[in-house]
Amino acid sequence: MKKFYLITLVLTWIGIGLHAQTFDGGLTVGAVTSQINGDGYAGFHQLGCTAGVFGRIPTEGHSSWQMELKYSLFGAHSSVDEVNYGLNPMSIRLHYLELPLLFHYNLGGLNINGKTLDFITFELGLSGDFLIRGTQSANFDANFDNKAWLFFSVTGNVGLQFDLNDHLGIDIRSMNSLTPCRLTPGAGSYFLHSFNIALQATLVYTIFHAN
Repeated sequence: MKKFYLITLVLTWIGIGLHAQTFDGGLTVGAVTSQINGDGYAGFHQLGCTAGVFGRIPTEGHSSWQMELKYSLFGAHSSVDEVNYGLNPMSIRLHYLELPLLFHYNLGGLNINGKTLDFITFELGLSGDFLIRGTQSANFDANFDNKAWLFFSVTGNVGLQFDLNDHLGIDIRSMNSLTPCRLTPGAGSYFLHSFNIALQATLVYTIFHAN
């Protein structure tokens, strides 16, 4: 059933892009460093990758809307210092299909010493994250069952994209779960559940532009 939902979402995303009369489209690929708030460990020690496609629909003025479909690896990993301090070594790897919807605002209306900032775009939005597979290993708390990771979560995205030329850019993004990626049994507060936190850096290649 979960695979059916994922396939339906992918086809819906593609259909939206195909029905857009004018839009930019391209590819993204890059690296992710992440942690899980609520696991008892700290630091962005889990390294992963991300890759996908995007479609961007320009609107009035400097703004546009961007839809993405991508794979991302989130999770958490213990550091050497944490293990030396006495914490159990652990590794959590969460494989997600992400569907972000982002509002883009180009800073071309601003300038510094006469130079416009049209090569910088601010982005803000939400993504629906669907768990493909979640695993954990090493001497981790037995109460953390692999099946406990939630199939769906919502993540807030904020970042900046820097255009190098008409086709190539660099995107720097911060991502924080707004809904838990795992429910902690007996948690007395919503904020005591587990949440993904990630930093992402990607190369953005625009294959074709609107008009």
